[in-house]
Amino acid sequence: MPTHAELAGKLLIDAAGFFKTLSEQNPEIEKEMTENAGVFEQMAALIVQEPQGSINDKSHAELAGRLLADAAAFFRTLAEQNEPIKEQMEENANVFDQVAQLVSTNPLGVMD
Repeated sequence: MPTHAELAGKLLIDAAGFFKTLSEQNPEIEKEMTENAGVFEQMAALIVQEPQGSINDKSHAELAGRLLADAAAFFRTLAEQNEPIKEQMEENANVFDQVAQLVSTNPLGVMD
């Protein structure tokens, strides 16, 4: 069973891939999406390698949770603007929010 930190790491990598795809398809947001992807990849590595580590008095778990929650909000915005992908983006957002909560409070826990 993967830990909450490992699940968070996988979702952060998935989000980074999504941002990279968006950057390739949308030149006007390429720089922002590429930067987002890099941040998400770095956080994924940190949360998996050091689930109980910290940066500047913020735990890796808290930081990973915030990024996952930010991604969930982004997915909800996309859902509102794109009917064909609305249902999938809403589902993604819900999963990201759930894992954000779990990793923030208990990075070494496992799914029930």
